[in-house]
Amino acid sequence: MKVYFAPNGMALGHAGRCVPIAKKLASKGIQVLFSTYGDAVEFIKASGLPVITVPEIKLIEGEDGTVEMLQTSIRWPKYVAVFIRQLIREIELLRSFRPDVVVSDSRLSPVLASALLRIPCILLLHQIKLIIPHKKPLSKIKRKLKAFGEWIILNVLWLMWSRSTRILVPDFPPPYTIAKEHVNVPVKFLKKVRFIGQIIDKMAYELPDKEEVKRKLGFDGRPLIYIGISGTKKERKAINKILRRIIHDFPKDYQIIMSTGDPGGVREVYRGNGVRIFNWLPDRYAVLKSCDLVISRSGHNTIAESMYYGVPLILIPTPAHTEHQMNAKSAEEMGVAKVIQQDELNRETLLKAVREVLESNLIRKRVIKIQEKLLKNNSIQEVINEIILLAGRR
Repeated sequence: MKVYFAPNGMALGHAGRCVPIAKKLASKGIQVLFSTYGDAVEFIKASGLPVITVPEIKLIEGEDGTVEMLQTSIRWPKYVAVFIRQLIREIELLRSFRPDVVVSDSRLSPVLASALLRIPCILLLHQIKLIIPHKKPLSKIKRKLKAFGEWIILNVLWLMWSRSTRILVPDFPPPYTIAKEHVNVPVKFLKKVRFIGQIIDKMAYELPDKEEVKRKLGFDGRPLIYIGISGTKKERKAINKILRRIIHDFPKDYQIIMSTGDPGGVREVYRGNGVRIFNWLPDRYAVLKSCDLVISRSGHNTIAESMYYGVPLILIPTPAHTEHQMNAKSAEEMGVAKVIQQDELNRETLLKAVREVLESNLIRKRVIKIQEKLLKNNSIQEVINEIILLAGRR
């Protein structure tokens, strides 16, 4: 059996969901192949899986990581041309590899290519509804225009997303859905959709107890803060610069381990005063198991993994990034996170939030209660079951 994975390459979260599924299949002797672009290429290579680079679709970003909507929108002819090239390349790869099943994570060209070639396709998608970002408050008329535009986008995209054979949402069912605003769609769309829970490679109960893991990592009994940065290069660069300046002057009451989110070989780029900074962590799950608090952007994967591991969060969403802003809002409403906007981030606001979270029994009880509910998920096996079912039918 052969399975072709095609994750979105704009950030690492999509590839991060597909890699554990592919590894599990490969361990059973099933042949896998990836196609993607951007940072995801190096990430998949580092995971030891075969990957082919396809034409890249890249949004225009400001220095703070904000998507520049005007600059991006006026380049639509270029994006259409790149998408067509990408679609042609996907068709070529599918004809060459001849997979039994295609797994696309939030990418349209593999869905259309598999439909044209009549290959079963599983679509992993936690953003059924795309929400147009904006930096400033909108007038009543602009809000109505925005809502109408989002309705058009939803219906047009759905015509194409629905060419897939199955649509699996890698998010938790209500009331613990992280991207709940993005799945707030008409019921008729949800008939083809199934929530499977966030895909994660390793559960907390598969690791030794917290204190043992903490000792193995070289940390003592003080609270351990894990700073994990994700997103595109510009998103990471903007927040890394601010956080590195802040943590060098943080109280010695805390220990900090930080990943700047740059995939590739693991390098420790700084060590001193209870702070250790890596470009990439050798074992993110060991750090999650041993830490007392996570500080990050508000990417879907990071929030979900922290919920699985029962660790509270401080979230710093990318400015005007609707997915990040709404993920952060959902996590805060669930009682598992506090949110700091990037333009408010400094030593005082971060230290205040750290103390509030670590000293709150309410937050601690809430994250443990949710963790107990979520540990019943086995999302990787859910996807594998679907792959085997579709391959068998073919």
